[in-house]
Amino acid sequence: MNKSELCINLWFCFDKEAGFVDAIAGRGYFLNGSDEQKTAALKILASSDFQNAVWQRIPDRYQTKIVGSVKSESESFFGVVHSSDIDILGLELFEEVFKQIESVNQIYCPIKNTGVVKVPDEPLYVITPVEYSNGTIKAVIGSFNE
Repeated sequence: MNKSELCINLWFCFDKEAGFVDAIAGRGYFLNGSDEQKTAALKILASSDFQNAVWQRIPDRYQTKIVGSVKSESESFFGVVHSSDIDILGLELFEEVFKQIESVNQIYCPIKNTGVVKVPDEPLYVITPVEYSNGTIKAVIGSFNE
C-alpha cells in the first residue's frame, strides 16, 4: 500500500491577448496511489479547483521589461511575468503559494494529531495555465503551447 503524500496543483492566470501572468495559486491534496495515479487525480482536479484556490499576485521581485519599438526605450513592470517564462522560473515562482498551502494545512494538525505539514522539497505537482479572455477565466487543459 502506498503512503499518502502531499501533492500540489499549481495555476497561473495569464491574459490571452498579451500573454502576461499576474496571479498564481495552488492547493494541496493528500493522495494515495502510484505517481501516475496521483498525477491523473491532480489533472482532473486542476480543471475546476482553480475556482476555489486562494490567488496571489506575482511577487514584486519578478519583473518584465517591455521595449518600445519607437525609441527602443524599455519600461519595467513589477509583479508580472510572461507566460513563456513559467518553465524557466519553475517552482521558485510559487514559493509564497507553498507557504500558503502549509499554513492552511496547519489548521487541521491538532485535530488529526499529525504534526507539521510541509511541502516536500520536490513535490509531486501539476501546473495548469488559467486563461483570462473577454471577462472570463478557464483552465487550459492539454498542451499549453498548442
